[in-house]
Amino acid sequence: MSKRTGHHTMKRLVSSHSALALSLVVCLSIGAVAVASPRKPPPPPPEQSSFTDDLSHHDTSRWSKADGWTNGTPFANAWTAEHVTFSNGKMVLTLDASSNQGMDYSSGEYRTMGFYGYGCYEVSMKPVSHPGVVSSFFTFAGPYDNGGNGQHNEIDIEFLGKETSIVQFNFWTNDDDYISDNSYLYPLGFDASHNFHRYGFKWTSWGIEWFVDGVPVYAVWDHPLIPTPKTSDSLQRIMANVWPVDATASDWAGEFLYQGDPLTADYEWTRFIQGEACDLSDPPSFSPELALSDPSALLIDDIALSLEARGRQVKALVRVVDGLGRPSSGAIVKAAWSGAVTGGDTIKQTDATGTAIFYSQRSNKPGDVLFCVERSDKSDSWFDAAASQTLCEVIVK
Repeated sequence: MSKRTGHHTMKRLVSSHSALALSLVVCLSIGAVAVASPRKPPPPPPEQSSFTDDLSHHDTSRWSKADGWTNGTPFANAWTAEHVTFSNGKMVLTLDASSNQGMDYSSGEYRTMGFYGYGCYEVSMKPVSHPGVVSSFFTFAGPYDNGGNGQHNEIDIEFLGKETSIVQFNFWTNDDDYISDNSYLYPLGFDASHNFHRYGFKWTSWGIEWFVDGVPVYAVWDHPLIPTPKTSDSLQRIMANVWPVDATASDWAGEFLYQGDPLTADYEWTRFIQGEACDLSDPPSFSPELALSDPSALLIDDIALSLEARGRQVKALVRVVDGLGRPSSGAIVKAAWSGAVTGGDTIKQTDATGTAIFYSQRSNKPGDVLFCVERSDKSDSWFDAAASQTLCEVIVK
């Protein structure tokens, strides 16, 4: 990951004449005026405790929206508060072609005001699927943060939009020059941009362990030659952002070509569990039960697949209900086919029983056919993927 800054660098330039005058004043004053002792740096902020945030609204007591600056290369965007919004019970980070701060694109970044230490960090999110766009959840401390020693420390979960079936894990320890490369690409086995999943890490004094849907999938252990971040050096902010890369990072994240439509990443909830004995096995208590008493919520209650046309076609019945379990008629359901069949109906509307019927293309090709619901929409309603009974089903043809 490249440099992340939150403020502008200020350089004071003193002319030779000013410097000479200043030295004369100092020389004439020696003996008459006591030399002031160096100003002590402010004490670091206190370590923050555990929290869970459903990201249904902007909590100004904990979070701030990045606004009015750029990070420089390889970031091809400016940060603006308008690109962090809250809708349908979720946080949305948007990237579009709004010009700001001399940049052609603007995007959103969300960051805690407090700093955090050892413990478990987790988010439920859907990244942007577009080459050259990075969607992230991470912790960070740098030269402009008062969280520790003023050096760059960071722990990352990043999605590269060119291939969202892979997640990148990374960390940096006291590395202002971004010299070390500790990145690791983990194949998820699913497209992270289709549905909400849980991604997290456990930061301890002995290393870092990353999790997907509560299951540990990768770990690094502290070593003198490759040390992991320490709270004795820096506490860290919790952050999330979406950004396009410039040409210097296109080999890493893909070439960014804006197609004209805003790109969005959705964040369902996030949490921090303080302490090295923390556990990410189970999701927060409000998820997925949160939607189950909300009549404005839309949930996928069931997906039933069957073979038609002598096994050459797949039929999918999708049942949509509201948060009270009642059939939801008139809901738009968006879906996708993959595997042995990649084409077919992708948008259908539910009938009076809350059922939408999809048909795949006909094909003689044998193999697994995967059918996934991407979302459901209806006026004055919101789609809760996490509370749904299922989002994907497979059938063998």
